[in-house]
Amino acid sequence: MTNNKILQIGEMLLEEGLITHQQLLEVLQLQQNDNRKLGELLVEKGFVTDQQISKIIARIYQLPFVNLAELNIDDNVFGVVSFEVLRKHLMLPIELKGISLTVATHNPLDVAALQEIQYLSGFQVKPVLAGIKDLVEHLEKYSDAIHTAQSVKVSKDSGAESAPIVKLVESLIGKAIKERVSDIHLEPMGDHMRVRFRVDGVLYEKAPIAKDLERKVISRIKILSGMDVADSRRPQDGRMMLPAQYAEYDVRVSTLPDIMGENMVMRLLDKSFTKFSLDSLGMDDFEIELLKKLVKRPYGMILATGPTGAGKTTTLYSIINSLNQSTRNIITVEDPVEYKIAGVNQTAINNRAGYTFATAIRHILRHDPNVIMVGEVRDAETAEIAIRAALTGHLVLSTLHTNTAAGAIMRLLDMNIEPFLIQSSVIAVVAQRLVRRLCLHCKEDYVPSEEIKQNIAQYCSVPADVTLSLPVGCDKCFKTGFSGRVAVYELLSVNDAIRRLILKNPSEYDITQSAVAKGMKTLRQAGLEKALKKVTSLEEIMGTTFMEND
Repeated sequence: MTNNKILQIGEMLLEEGLITHQQLLEVLQLQQNDNRKLGELLVEKGFVTDQQISKIIARIYQLPFVNLAELNIDDNVFGVVSFEVLRKHLMLPIELKGISLTVATHNPLDVAALQEIQYLSGFQVKPVLAGIKDLVEHLEKYSDAIHTAQSVKVSKDSGAESAPIVKLVESLIGKAIKERVSDIHLEPMGDHMRVRFRVDGVLYEKAPIAKDLERKVISRIKILSGMDVADSRRPQDGRMMLPAQYAEYDVRVSTLPDIMGENMVMRLLDKSFTKFSLDSLGMDDFEIELLKKLVKRPYGMILATGPTGAGKTTTLYSIINSLNQSTRNIITVEDPVEYKIAGVNQTAINNRAGYTFATAIRHILRHDPNVIMVGEVRDAETAEIAIRAALTGHLVLSTLHTNTAAGAIMRLLDMNIEPFLIQSSVIAVVAQRLVRRLCLHCKEDYVPSEEIKQNIAQYCSVPADVTLSLPVGCDKCFKTGFSGRVAVYELLSVNDAIRRLILKNPSEYDITQSAVAKGMKTLRQAGLEKALKKVTSLEEIMGTTFMEND
């Protein structure tokens, strides 16, 4: 509390005739060697009561004052926030009305505590003033009731449906959607449940959830996702449909037994994704025209490659959207189906039932498809069946986990697929990475050093007056400096020269050099061009596009 506020408290107490000038001077002098607040010392000396001080503070901050002894507090507030959190901050919920939670406090300046209660409860918090002694007595008086309300075993039909938990889960998901989160991580720790949001590929830790709310939250999400609430010893997967205000999102939920409890990840899927097109991928004009030409081929295999989270699914779905016409029969087999597209026949594998990618492709071929999308080529059996489908008049789309476009060719060779099958079936490989876009509202330009210019010049031309941009961080981008992501691509078109190479037991370097000679941009080159255009930062590109000589 500022000196002005301290003086204001003293002046108001004098005006009310509650203390004398001598008493005020005595306490102010005492305060020089005592760090406690003026009000605490006045109460300790017996000059005023705790309630009298609280009423004065309430008037200063224009907040209501409540006498807790005169209130009838409804039972429904006891399960809103854990007793441990309330005791730590010496605050007490007293009324739950609509979306508002009224909380009694003795310190209206403790904004962090009020924000924590708002986050954990899922309600908008309205503070009111109460005396410290009243708060202590009331918390102790109702501690048993609060403990009972928050430690009740969650059953499938009752406890998890309690309003506070419902609100907490809705608030968590709503906050995640607002902050453009792709994944929500709920992780059991020793004394709390850690909450982390993945935004633009990076995990950020958020305010934790109280330990005694952990089971309620997990159980609530399990019920919404169609999982077995009673089973916490086996991994489970489910899917959650959100309320009407978030109807454009689906949530894919996965649990994993953990030594501390049960780990849960919720992946937020934007259903408006189906509006994406090839033009929105972020390729340059040459690449997008080449890809459009390649996907018009009646048969052959196109592979999207890169690490997990590189945007491969986005690329494949965008290709499917461009091909989705009534004249084509498009069938996908995925693990699981992430986005539903009208007009496309989609199926999900079930390994427990023996319905694998390889088995699915065999069945799909009997359904007269024009285009087949295989979620991932994981083994030689799937690779061989997919390649043979590409050779028999079908356009096959799939993914591989390799770092480069040329690496996908080498991976197929390592699977002992015959070279002549590869060179006859694979028509293109798209290697990609996702990099974070600089926030348009706060990015800052700078002139790079000569050394940096020379490093960039190894991959692409650099203007003499070049400037780059750095992330700064503002309210618009939640202080990260970035907002959204864009892909960088390495598009390898399998031409005659590369077909001849495949038959000669080539190295990855040989294939890459041949493709570059025909105009292919490497991931590093494509990324640096985006940094030069100030779409992203140089550091983001250098950290995302790995090169052997780095």
